Amino acid sequence: MIIILNKRRNGKTGWRGWYNPVIMEKDELRAILKERIRAFPRKAEESRMIVDAIAGSSLWREAETILAFIPLPSEPDITPLLDDRRVLLPYIEGGGMHFSASRRFTKSSYGVYEPEHVEARFERALMLVPMLGFCGLQRLGRGGGFYDRFINESRGRIIAAGVAFSISRSPEIECEEHDAPLDLIFTAGA
Repeated sequence: MIIILNKRRNGKTGWRGWYNPVIMEKDELRAILKERIRAFPRKAEESRMIVDAIAGSSLWREAETILAFIPLPSEPDITPLLDDRRVLLPYIEGGGMHFSASRRFTKSSYGVYEPEHVEARFERALMLVPMLGFCGLQRLGRGGGFYDRFINESRGRIIAAGVAFSISRSPEIECEEHDAPLDLIFTAGA
């Protein structure tokens, strides 16, 4: 079964009013989630389910532009979606995230593959956002803040859709003011 969490209503997710008795440092939680995902035996199965759900969604079918990501081993493998001509992939330059249509890749200073740094322009887009963890529509990323800044700067131009394994659901996530809530999440569930 695929779970697509509800879209935000009136710009609010409701997370600020929740009482969370478990407060954990984000770096500690990132390490726990990375290990949990590393040991998760259903990564390939859930990746296929998530890809099918994304490709079958009206958001995907109707999007003129799709901002995606090159998955790391701790992220759902969405590579079957990346051949679509509408897909732009991220690179970091000048402290910010940009997107390129190029399919020529180099390894960045962050140790991840990035497309050639040729910025592509877009008006509106569906953005697939990788996550280590999530609670409701709040995400925990890798700690660079690039996705949060891009989402916050691009509100009204993008629909931000998180992509995560079911094992990434984590009520321990405590959000801060700069953390950008998502509009929906594609994840697999039992």
